[in-house]
Amino acid sequence: MPPNPFETAPNLATSHIRRQDLPTHVRRHADKLAAQIREVYAKYGAHNFEELKENKKLSAQDARKVADLLKAFQKAVEKHEIEAISSQEAIEILGRENVHGIEDVEAMLGDGFVDESKVPPIPYTPDELEKSKEIKEKTGVEEMLVLFVADKDGKPLTGERMNELIQAEYSKLGLGKFLLSVDFYKNEDFFKKLGLSYEWKLITKQTIPESKNKRHHYEVGDAYTHQDTQEFAIEEYAKKLDIPRDSLHRPEPFQMLYATALHWIMKRLNGKVRDERILEYEYHWSDIRSSDRKLVLVGRADPVGVHVDGATRDYQHVHVGVCVSREPSSKSSDT
Repeated sequence: MPPNPFETAPNLATSHIRRQDLPTHVRRHADKLAAQIREVYAKYGAHNFEELKENKKLSAQDARKVADLLKAFQKAVEKHEIEAISSQEAIEILGRENVHGIEDVEAMLGDGFVDESKVPPIPYTPDELEKSKEIKEKTGVEEMLVLFVADKDGKPLTGERMNELIQAEYSKLGLGKFLLSVDFYKNEDFFKKLGLSYEWKLITKQTIPESKNKRHHYEVGDAYTHQDTQEFAIEEYAKKLDIPRDSLHRPEPFQMLYATALHWIMKRLNGKVRDERILEYEYHWSDIRSSDRKLVLVGRADPVGVHVDGATRDYQHVHVGVCVSREPSSKSSDT
């Protein structure tokens, strides 16, 4: 078998870089590239790039292929630049039911709804997705990777429009109502104007530990302390998991409801009708305010329909907690 490209790639500093010293996700990516490079070498009986170039039977296609592979290998090893992870690779790490991409979104919103040209690469590294396993082991909280999309006209996918589309699928599958009633918030901006766009997010399927029965946040002059708030619970959650606090965010109300509905529809389509729905017995408390300045919370996702309510920041209840979305390190480090 031809030698490893770590030792034979031309004009690279790879001979001075030890494979075991690379970050895990970079090492995995480099190993995949190395295997593909060795396959081309073996096809022509070559032991290195120079021998490959001298082979008179080398096809133009294979010449371009190995040149591109070596270039990608160099970026991975020397600069730690890697290709975006694929949906299938994400599924291999998180499990099929915890990755909701194009196919699942179109099962909920309709065939052809997704403009695939606008779907961004998955921004998380394999290591960041593997972190989900540690999170579940330490806290019992599961994460799901969700593709959010804009509306078909390119405008944000609002709660109002979402209700129309998702209710149609709920009715077809006999899932009851998506939303209990929209009468009291049908004219609110968070329902009519605030909307989703194309992006991938890791979102928790449960409220995080110790966030229930806590106030939303603390301000100077409050009778309670910072430790009595959900913000404190988020900080402790981040500290326990060695995650930067600024990488964790409260999902907006209809981000959470979109993800909840998508997960439940796919469970139903896969025959898991006895499983619990996300937020079936609890509420998520967002940062979004309604026109009366109350903070919007969503939950009780049962067949009667999801409740959308509001509360002042000093409210607390045993069934009200907070879900979080986790940003990739590349994004949180830029903010």
